[in-house]
Amino acid sequence: MIIPTHKITDHAESGISIRKLTPDIVMPVDRPLHRDDYFAFCLLTKGEVSINVDFQEHTLLEGHIGCMLPGQVHQYATVREPEGWMMFVDGIHLGEENLRVMQRFALTRHPLPIDGRRTEELNQLFAMLQQRIESPKTKDFARAIIDIFAEVMNQNDDTNSLNPRHREVLLRFVQLVDEHVTSHRQPSFYANKLNITTGYLNEILTATIGHSTSEYIQRAIVLRMKRELAYSTQSIQEISRQLGFEDYTYFSRLFSKTTGISPSAFRAKYHD
Repeated sequence: MIIPTHKITDHAESGISIRKLTPDIVMPVDRPLHRDDYFAFCLLTKGEVSINVDFQEHTLLEGHIGCMLPGQVHQYATVREPEGWMMFVDGIHLGEENLRVMQRFALTRHPLPIDGRRTEELNQLFAMLQQRIESPKTKDFARAIIDIFAEVMNQNDDTNSLNPRHREVLLRFVQLVDEHVTSHRQPSFYANKLNITTGYLNEILTATIGHSTSEYIQRAIVLRMKRELAYSTQSIQEISRQLGFEDYTYFSRLFSKTTGISPSAFRAKYHD
């Protein structure tokens, strides 16, 4: 059994859906871990919403925005009298530059505070989008909202201060790891893909995110382990093989060393 993926077509054929948050709204805090194939944008004007994203809890408070990217495994934790908006958007409606901003934002993923002017702008745009959700102007309103989110994220993007070449390598490396980590865990594989030496790749990662190449790869594969252990009904040995570990003992040792808990104990926290 795999982690379920919710599709944008379940919300709207146009690839754009909106939901107004009110204090009496029922948020699915008991919904199992899942991922979406679309972007989710949230503006919270009152209340509090906490959500577990890839096993890290993030809390949106009054005057915060947040964004989840396609593929991130998540689950609502707590919801306290929220007011605001949520918008669900197919990635085809994001321009290339905004898409790059969202991908950089995914390196930190923390909610961001916004000022009163932008809050009011977003409130008005969300309200207009809700009123015209079936009109030809739907995409225009959605893109205007995304532009404001991207503007705030870009201003808070720690990678903006990086050497442009370093930032380019970092973002491409992150993408490659996401695509290949279950089959390739050697730094040399990624260095070759990037046409640089392993030493230079390691130097860039250490300088930009504070982790060596091996450490980042290890964190990425352990995250995959957590996802499967938390949701899959396969045996731990089967999960080990699925993630490219023929030696279950090594799989278990790596997980325990990295997380401080055995795979079976971690799984027990998510399975009754």
